[in-house]
Amino acid sequence: MNIKEFRISKLLNSKSGKSVVIPIDHGLVMGNITGLSNPIETLKKLIELKIDATLMSPGLAKITLELFASKDAPARILTMDIPLMSTIPGETGEVIGHETISTVEFAIKYGFDSVKVLLPWGEKENVQMESIRVVSRLATECDKWQLPLMVEPVLWGNAVPKEKKKDPTLIEHAARMALELGADILKIPYTGNQQEFKDLINSLRVPIFILGGPKMNEVIDTLKVAEESVRAGAKGVVFGRNVWQNSQMEMIIKSLQMIVHDDMDANEVIKSQIK
Repeated sequence: MNIKEFRISKLLNSKSGKSVVIPIDHGLVMGNITGLSNPIETLKKLIELKIDATLMSPGLAKITLELFASKDAPARILTMDIPLMSTIPGETGEVIGHETISTVEFAIKYGFDSVKVLLPWGEKENVQMESIRVVSRLATECDKWQLPLMVEPVLWGNAVPKEKKKDPTLIEHAARMALELGADILKIPYTGNQQEFKDLINSLRVPIFILGGPKMNEVIDTLKVAEESVRAGAKGVVFGRNVWQNSQMEMIIKSLQMIVHDDMDANEVIKSQIK
């Protein structure tokens, strides 16, 4: 086992070898977003619920270090970049610029186990190249320090038609290109077909985590995505808004843990958890 593999192992639950990751980095782009208006209190609750890892910004990392002093505290992944979507705080739109906001040195100094960067596709040509440069430079720097790089390819840009935002073929292309740029871990959407997703995971040969994306209508939809993707071979889920924007956050996390770590069926889990 090399150092990168050792650090990746710290992201995974020792029981199952998989992970329930709950990110709290959304304020970087969305400002004071619903569900994270008090991110430190939310983080304390997530730690109490024994999540396996979280994704956070440099600013939150500096003021929450003591919360991770325990040996059984969640692993941490540092968000390294910001895709600027508006010059007005809290508003979103088309990506108008993409830059790193931290360094690998900061991640090492604060004891992070991995770092994460976005790779938005379908943007204007100059922004698209900015994103490619951000990812490639971080991949080189992470190799130097043996720090795992999680890349999140997303089909956000206006050049991708609305009806193709969830297109499995485009997701596969984006994942493959992120791998080629140097990703050690991929955070991607579930494509919707368990066998096809299993084939994709087998072809990529790096740990795959499933992103949650926008809030889903029903809890069972969130749990079904977790169940099918993990059974296809995903190493875990990275669900944010579908967890802490729901009044039943504790129930959802416990349900995800039962699915990811105990290989339980989503329908059985939801019956046992909903009162």
